[in-house]
Amino acid sequence: MYHVYIKQDSDFDPKKLIGNFKDLDAAEERINKELAKNEDIKYILEETTGHVDNYGELISTVIKEN
Repeated sequence: MYHVYIKQDSDFDPKKLIGNFKDLDAAEERINKELAKNEDIKYILEETTGHVDNYGELISTVIKEN
């Protein structure tokens, strides 16, 4: 599963989830759609496998980031 986040200038929640996708192409389409609206946004594209760490948090790998 792929998660797309938009980086924000907030101390409380520095990234905002804008979508969960099963397909990488769909996730990249969403990023391109957001970049078309605002070229200055910063995003993070993460991949998860469903595994969790000892604290119960989902383990994710950053695929793309700007």
